[in-house]
Amino acid sequence: MKPQLVEMNVVRGPGRPGHVEMRADDPHIVTTQAFDWPGLRLEAGRNNIAHVDDITGIHHYISMNLDDRPLTLEVKGQHGFRRVVLRRGSAWVCPAGDPISVRLNSDFNYVRMSIDPIYFDRLVTADSGDSSVELVRTYGIAKSQIGHILGALVAESDAGNPGGLAFVEALAAGLSNQVALHAGAKAPPVARLRGGLSAAAKRRTLELMEAQLHDNLTVEALASEAGLSPAHFARAFKETMGLAPHRYLLTLRLERARRLLDTPDAVLADVAHRTGFADQAHFTRLFKREFGVTPGVLLRNRRPLQSGNSTILQNPAPRLFKTPGMT
Repeated sequence: MKPQLVEMNVVRGPGRPGHVEMRADDPHIVTTQAFDWPGLRLEAGRNNIAHVDDITGIHHYISMNLDDRPLTLEVKGQHGFRRVVLRRGSAWVCPAGDPISVRLNSDFNYVRMSIDPIYFDRLVTADSGDSSVELVRTYGIAKSQIGHILGALVAESDAGNPGGLAFVEALAAGLSNQVALHAGAKAPPVARLRGGLSAAAKRRTLELMEAQLHDNLTVEALASEAGLSPAHFARAFKETMGLAPHRYLLTLRLERARRLLDTPDAVLADVAHRTGFADQAHFTRLFKREFGVTPGVLLRNRRPLQSGNSTILQNPAPRLFKTPGMT
């Protein structure tokens, strides 16, 4: 069974005793899952988590109650557990790296999202010049646009992402700014007017990158798609996306390669070819530099061993996330 977003967001390892307990009498019902968008994960469904004990999130975590009935959380603080009531449409935020224990033994309908802290900071501070935004755990966010944006992300996922990654990133940017506004330790930075790609040029460029990750895409080809000179395009792309075109393209290729390695019977040479790398050695070198582990090690750890009529899984693959952080 595919793990839930909350489970995927838990930091694991020595000195990390965190535990997620499921309700034995209530199956988990998932209506929406989008785990392959760069930098964020989305899930909607009916809760079957009874409690979480001392878990720390890899990513910033946003959750919203979609039930007509109020949801009561019991949240552990310095002086024991206290009750927090979330009405329909109310959200709560837990920053990456913030240990938390919560009892939520209720079968409520929810939508949850986690977002990589580095990606979050880039979306919120891209136009301000600041480097990061500090979040604090916040409950009962009601008068915001968070619910509308989460709803749009769910609809986009359910439709098969017809708007492409550019549309997802636009929604993620709006949501991130709302989270920074309502759960930031201080007011989010005010954006400065700067030059960059137009919305249409950004959409066309990202769609071309996504469609031709396996090809040798050049800055000239991307610039032509955006209707700009190569030099102007390179400056405008970095202004808009926070990364140079070749670095952003490499990030997309490595992320797609990571997902392909999860598929049954994945072969390194084939994954390297399908994601646009010159050869397996080139792919291996860049993959290890990005994720801290070679794709070969990842593949061996995820491939099951056959023993008689049973399947024995090897040790879980090492985590690929560099930053500490929750679903």
